[in-house]
Amino acid sequence: MLTMQENITPIFTPAIQAKPFSEIKHILPNFRTVALDEMQAYTLQDRVDTKYLIRLVDLPALLGRLVPTSRVLEVEDQRINTYRTLYFDTPELSFYHDHHNGKRPRLKVRMRTYLSNGQTFLEVKRKENLLRTSKQRMEITEVSPVMTPRMFDFLREHGVNSGQRLKAMLWNRFQRITLISNATCERMTIDLGIAFHDHTSMLQLPHLAVVELKQINFSRDSIIMQSMKEKGYQPVAFSKYCTGIATLNPTVKRNRFKQTFLQFNANTKRTFVNVNLDPVRA
Repeated sequence: MLTMQENITPIFTPAIQAKPFSEIKHILPNFRTVALDEMQAYTLQDRVDTKYLIRLVDLPALLGRLVPTSRVLEVEDQRINTYRTLYFDTPELSFYHDHHNGKRPRLKVRMRTYLSNGQTFLEVKRKENLLRTSKQRMEITEVSPVMTPRMFDFLREHGVNSGQRLKAMLWNRFQRITLISNATCERMTIDLGIAFHDHTSMLQLPHLAVVELKQINFSRDSIIMQSMKEKGYQPVAFSKYCTGIATLNPTVKRNRFKQTFLQFNANTKRTFVNVNLDPVRA
């Protein structure tokens, strides 16, 4: 069973990360803000997701372009907010293999704490088809590897029949910037400083960012999609949970994630020379 360890000690913090992160912090004050209670209209619990895996050094230019068209979420005076997530799966990794095999609908179960305000939720994500994703959540007091009967009832209510077999499989921690469009009901999240760990290994990705565009209906008119295309980035099927499981468990089946890992490796090689980003064994 995974422990309640919260702190992930930095193993690899490259100097090359410092400059883009400084630029990001310099750009964010230029955005007008949106408060957490104003975000209800943009929760998009039933939505279309489009994800991109980009280099951190390309993020400042993207943010600069979005200043006139977007607002940034600010929570407790913070525009970069930290999230901590614990993912659950069956002992045979059913959720992971369902994703790997392209099964739909498919599920993910996680507990997530929003460290900026302390809110914590048990969440069920359901992928319906190639595009549409829905999410249901229940507020809980804390992230824990052990679930309560109330949690099992919530899982059953939302289609998770294997609730009592679920085990804590993977910790994930990252920082998030959330932007909403001024013109359309569209939200973008940017996750950076992504790190994974289980009971034996950890992996940190300080040089990459995951950009996710969330829309009610898919539209290529988004300035975010246009910006990504201009930078040469294509949408990618990227899952934090599956990436963490596949990288920390070298024997697990992963051939259908080949394209994602090719992009991962290409972005890494464009950023660093002679750097080993294999998992660090505890």
